Parts: sequence; C-alpha cells; structure tokens
Amino acid sequence: MRILASVCLSFFLVLSFTANAQISIGVKAGPDFSRLVNAVQGNDGSGNISVLKSGTLTQWYGGVFVDISLDSGMGLYLRPGIDYIGTGGSMNPNALYYNPNGFQPSTKYSLHYVDLPLEFVYSPGFGWGRPWFGFGFYTGVLVNGTIKTQGGSSTPVLIGSKSDDNFQRVDFGYAFTLGLATKVGFLFGIDYQHGLVRVVPGSSGTSLPRLQTRNSVWGLNVGWVFKL
Repeated sequence: MRILASVCLSFFLVLSFTANAQISIGVKAGPDFSRLVNAVQGNDGSGNISVLKSGTLTQWYGGVFVDISLDSGMGLYLRPGIDYIGTGGSMNPNALYYNPNGFQPSTKYSLHYVDLPLEFVYSPGFGWGRPWFGFGFYTGVLVNGTIKTQGGSSTPVLIGSKSDDNFQRVDFGYAFTLGLATKVGFLFGIDYQHGLVRVVPGSSGTSLPRLQTRNSVWGLNVGWVFKL
C-alpha cells in the first residue's frame, strides 16, 4: 500500500508543480487485450522447443490524464496520468511445457495494476479538434489478481519476490498512445504498454531458471477532455 500511495502522490505533485500552466484533464475507459510474453518454454506446435507467449486475455482499463502545454502553440504536451488496468494471460489448454515458469496449462492469470504513465505528446490543434501521438514510460503497482483454472476454481495471486510467490509487486516499461479529441471534447484512442522488467520472481526454487516474463497490453478507449 505504501508503494501505491507513493504512485498517487507523485501524480498529484506533478499537478501542483504545473498549476500555472495551460492544462486540460481527460478521462478514458475501454477494453484491453493483454498477454504475458516470454511466458513458458514448450512445444511450439511444430515439434520445436521455443519460448512462447500466453494467449490473449480481455479485460478493462480506465484512468485520468492531464495534458500540460510545454510551448505556446506548437502542440507539445507533457501527459502524466493514473490508470487502473487489467493485464495477464491465458495459458494453452493443450500445451506441453518443458519449463512452465510457474504457469500451468488451462489457466487464466488475471492481474490488476495501478499504473502511473508519463508521456510526451505531440498534438496539433485544428478547427475540428486535435489528434495526438505520444511516447513515454510507466510504473505499475500490482494490487490484486486471480488464478482461474479451466474447471472454474479461482484463487488470489501471491504477490512478492519469494520463490513461492506468483508475481512481483512492481512493473515498469514503455508506453505509447495515439488518438483524437474532437472540438467538443469527445475522445477515442489506442494505448499500448510493454514491460521492461520481469513480472515473475527471479528464482523458481528448482533447477530451471525463471524466464524473463513481461506484460504486454493493448487498450482501446473512449472518454472526454475538459479544458481548464
């Protein structure tokens, strides 16, 4: 909880330092489509042993962002935000895993993070609205998650860095965004984030080393922008 409080505090500190800047606030929400990359080592279907991704898991995400103008009319903005986002993946029910990396076949791993993205955005203004494209980084804190087997039983994930934990608490990676805000304020966009650090503990308690499993998430959103 202390990590989560630090993430929220950082977001509001950014706002306080830019109180005199020209800003607008946006809210957004929509479905996301997540995978765990470098999830397991197993048969790729052609008889070869490869490092494989999980299947896609569909969940939801939403958040608030602030566009802070960095110039006078050039369309450059700093965009801090705070998101609640679903990640994870679905493991193949017919898989043959030689290094399961802590994962099991026929199992869905649903994870929920509070993310703090910080992006630099180019967004020129037109009479009908403004498109945008941005790139930056995010820090995420895993707040909860579930492991659900094909039979229907569901258990909470164990969060920590010990060998018997399922996922680590903190994620970090890069992110990009593109979209369009109309003149009246309606917006729709696409977000993507990809982890740069492993999300499973580094030690498995066995002779097999843990793989560098990372989060990968696409999101589609709609929302509204409010000018202040």
